[in-house]
Amino acid sequence: MQRIIVAFSCACMMATLLVPGLISGFLLLFRSTLEALFLPFRLLFGLALWLTTGNDIGNAVSEVGRSSTQTDPSWALLHDYLPALLIAAGLLLFIVASGAGRRQPTLLWSCLSLHGGAGVLIGTPVAALLLPALCTEAVALYAIRNQPDSD
Repeated sequence: MQRIIVAFSCACMMATLLVPGLISGFLLLFRSTLEALFLPFRLLFGLALWLTTGNDIGNAVSEVGRSSTQTDPSWALLHDYLPALLIAAGLLLFIVASGAGRRQPTLLWSCLSLHGGAGVLIGTPVAALLLPALCTEAVALYAIRNQPDSD
């Protein structure tokens, strides 16, 4: 049951991180396709504005290739992709740590630290989706510490 809780929490968090970027990419692709279709009309309207107002023709031509949305790829790398990688690594470690007959506390500590680090990188409101995974890993660690050794 613990694996299901951690897997579901991690899957929801990764979907929250990666799906908006995917949708944004599709919308930007759609926008660039439409811009290519309307490019001649934009240039003609810019030239018409130049003819009526007497503005510099360079403004009309330079407006054609300008894009209004510029995104910084380093922000997306730090805010979306690195936490998603940390979450996936923590999930795999948790599955390995809880899959054997005896649980390994060092792997559970590393899962907890990876998911905690991902939560810090993501930020407070969105990182609440990782809270069930963090609580489940803490409970698993607590259960290992209080379990008597059979060796």
